[in-house]
Amino acid sequence: MKSVEVTLLLVLLGAAMLVAAPAHGAGADAPEEANAGPAHGLTVGSVEGKVTDKYTHQPLFAADVMVAGTGLGGITDRDGRFTIGDVPAGSHRVTVSMMGYEVVAVDDVEVRDGSVTTVRFELSPRVLDIGLDVLVEASHFHKDSEKPTSFRTLTPQEMRYSPGALEDVFRVLQSMPGVSPADMTNSNLIVRGGDPSENRTLFENIEIPRALHFGRPGGTIGGISIVSPSLLKKVDFLTGGFPARYGDKVSSVFEMKLRDGSSTDYSTNLNFNMGGFSLAADGPLPGGGTMLFSVRRGVFDLLTSAMSVPALPSYWDVVGKVTYDLGSSNKLSLVGFYFPDDLEIAADPEEENRHGMWPGLDLERSDHGRAVGLNWRCLQGERGYVLTTASHVSNSWTTSRGTEEEPGLVGDAIREEEFQLKSELNRRLSDRVNVRLGVFARQIHSEQNTWSVSDTMATGEVVPGYRVTYNPAPTHKAGSYLQATVRPFSRVSLTSGLRYDYYDFTGESKLSPRLGMALSLTDRTTFNAAYGHYYQTAAPWQVASHPSNTALRSSGSVHYVAGLEHLLSNNTQISLEAYHKELNDVFVHSYTSRITTNEGSGYAQGVELCVQRKMSRGLVGSLAYTYSISVRRDGESLPEYYSEFDRPHNLTLVGSFMPSDRWRIGAKFLYATGSPYTPVVGSEQVDGEWYAVRGTKNSARYPDYHMLDVRIDRSFQFANWKLMAYLDLWNVYGYQNVTLYNYSIDENGTVIRTVPDEAPRMLPILGLEARF
Repeated sequence: MKSVEVTLLLVLLGAAMLVAAPAHGAGADAPEEANAGPAHGLTVGSVEGKVTDKYTHQPLFAADVMVAGTGLGGITDRDGRFTIGDVPAGSHRVTVSMMGYEVVAVDDVEVRDGSVTTVRFELSPRVLDIGLDVLVEASHFHKDSEKPTSFRTLTPQEMRYSPGALEDVFRVLQSMPGVSPADMTNSNLIVRGGDPSENRTLFENIEIPRALHFGRPGGTIGGISIVSPSLLKKVDFLTGGFPARYGDKVSSVFEMKLRDGSSTDYSTNLNFNMGGFSLAADGPLPGGGTMLFSVRRGVFDLLTSAMSVPALPSYWDVVGKVTYDLGSSNKLSLVGFYFPDDLEIAADPEEENRHGMWPGLDLERSDHGRAVGLNWRCLQGERGYVLTTASHVSNSWTTSRGTEEEPGLVGDAIREEEFQLKSELNRRLSDRVNVRLGVFARQIHSEQNTWSVSDTMATGEVVPGYRVTYNPAPTHKAGSYLQATVRPFSRVSLTSGLRYDYYDFTGESKLSPRLGMALSLTDRTTFNAAYGHYYQTAAPWQVASHPSNTALRSSGSVHYVAGLEHLLSNNTQISLEAYHKELNDVFVHSYTSRITTNEGSGYAQGVELCVQRKMSRGLVGSLAYTYSISVRRDGESLPEYYSEFDRPHNLTLVGSFMPSDRWRIGAKFLYATGSPYTPVVGSEQVDGEWYAVRGTKNSARYPDYHMLDVRIDRSFQFANWKLMAYLDLWNVYGYQNVTLYNYSIDENGTVIRTVPDEAPRMLPILGLEARF
């Protein structure tokens, strides 16, 4: 009853906060058409920024910049910069147009009273054939000719206002086509039937092993993103067929790009929700630089302690970026993050070891991750630039499970460290040809200590105790790639690439050809296709568990993708895409012998339908439906089975609307077929002990997964700052989604199946954000 009372109290408090507006003064509602603020009258601010060519990063002179609906605008100077003053405070759409370039529009550009808002635009060249009429309007959907298929870009606004996402970019991406939801408490990405470890993550051009709190190498659990949407410029997400500049992963690419701090004004952002309390700041630095900084403290440990839950997860994260323009041709950016995660779970004294996973032991866990990098962009004349990145990435994980008398029965201590250096030349050879040439090298240090006492599995199989120490000499990876995008005609874009990877540890050399095409059938309809070979080397944690694992080869995948996109209007698009992935040399791990082999194979295929309406006044949202199959085989002579990530039907409906400038109401409905699992089909008695008898691998499924989330946002505009409050209700109708069964056997040999109480059936989340 206590949890019910707390839930009702939070709901009532949130509803009261959202509905109530100050009766007098600056916070009271004002007529929307006037964008009025305090009693002294209209409030105004400024919009500044820079417009550059997307492929050469050259500043664009004389581009037209307009604030829609206001009649205000400006023209860029020779440095590509612009300033527009006296813009009414509120949310606006800003468009940029220039002869020879696609028109670009950015929505939800927030202007505050007396402040300067910075917006940066990258324009793509537009190739025209004589006599051919081409649609030239500002669209919300921007086609990237280098990434013709399986590509999505998310803006900060799309991330921040998504229902059921806790302002977490990974949870927002779980609504995308081809992505299956994990569960209510998990932010990991399951992309087209692939393991979460098969996804490449980049942070400001730095390759990192993870961007989630409480994530682990090879684990399928992930808590919350280490980077808040308020820090991001955009997120690019490729679910297949990605070009040659991305490698060493076989499923997807997730790329985060931080925004630059303001060059004129200081601003502060305070945010509090169930995910934590954060402080973010940005502004100018001496010498013409800018800074962006954020620190966040998680509050899960405080909440679970107050609710008497035997789990104390705590975390911090710090993210920062410092940028300096060194003259007109050089730009330096120093970026980095650090996060510590700690978790303590007290064992249930009545819990018995049913699955060989040690549920009857106390758990202590500590994870640390850090990355720091320097990006140097140097313009090369008027047709290209070189981007060089030097970085250091380090991660460590320690775990200890045991009893009060014997605290270290099971555990590990893992450290992985990389020094990365990469450089890419981007050159536009002509108006129709763009080339990327890249080289890279990574030095890898790793060490791992794991230990366990012997354990008897639920099936009666005995796993011997062991202690493994893995501390190899430093090794390295190196390679290069060449990628060319050609537009022989205005309606045709071809991207071809070849990537070479070398791994010193195994002596492997891999060549990966990539092809992509975009064909504009009409001004609003495009046919896209892609093909490519992809490889993924074994991670240190996969090699460390047994000496024979040092012989592991890279796993491989071949992608075939084709689809259609049709622009129904400038803010609504429908797409249909089919894919097939052939998997070879898949890693197969035995938990009893700790040996991993390359004997696995399989395939994944599916069809994805997406209808999306982007930011505009009125209704916005998306419908994403995926039908897919993901099949594996653990050896040539073994039968096929459904992958643990196989979820044939996935449907997500997301929608929101703004009844006024101060209110936003949104909802998300999610449905997915239940995941496969291996059932317990009976029991057998050996030496007086009952043990489980398992059925065919992944021959049963958990119940279908579905939930409805609702979010209500309310903003309050004051003289020099803005307050935003929201109530986010997860799983509104309280359905208990089952993602795990526990089995036990009584004294008569009867198998008893129970459902663990993993997550609350309905979860209300309150959030407050203040911008100064």
